[in-house]
Amino acid sequence: MESDNKKEKQQTSDSIEETNHHEIVAEGNAQEVDHQQAAIDAAKKAEQEILYIRAEFDNYKKRLLKEQDTAIKMANKSMISDLISVVDLFEHAIAHSSKLKSKGDADTTNFVTGIEMTRSELIQTLGKFGVELVGQVGETFDPLKHEAISEIESQAQQANTVASVVQKGCLLQGKLLKPARVVIVKASS
Repeated sequence: MESDNKKEKQQTSDSIEETNHHEIVAEGNAQEVDHQQAAIDAAKKAEQEILYIRAEFDNYKKRLLKEQDTAIKMANKSMISDLISVVDLFEHAIAHSSKLKSKGDADTTNFVTGIEMTRSELIQTLGKFGVELVGQVGETFDPLKHEAISEIESQAQQANTVASVVQKGCLLQGKLLKPARVVIVKASS
């Protein structure tokens, strides 16, 4: 009996050791699984951070290229502003020479036509560089594009419209470079 008890004790002891071994192995596996999961989570987090940094860098490059493109387009700003003054001089010359052209002298007519063609060519050339002239008689007054230098009363024209253009304005790449100086029709009281 004693040997049976010994055997039973030995089996119980072996069983307890085996259970403890399995628990230790299970704990080891659980710790190993936890370490693996932590490594996977860290890798996913690092991947997300890399994607975020890549997106930020792409946005930075796009913004830098856009700013560079704008700087290049606006580089000629002062020269274009000066050329708009030349367009104004052509406008005045044409306005004052219309009487000479109507007299019918061939040389004078050809001279005035040459001035008109030069003005037209200058405007087309400026247009190639993103310049748009603003300020036309009859258009609605817009304080974002026009500078009113005076007002007149008129029954023939609608109120708050441009009656005459003293000096053309211009937009460069859609941005106001110089407002048109205009006389506007005021509302009748």
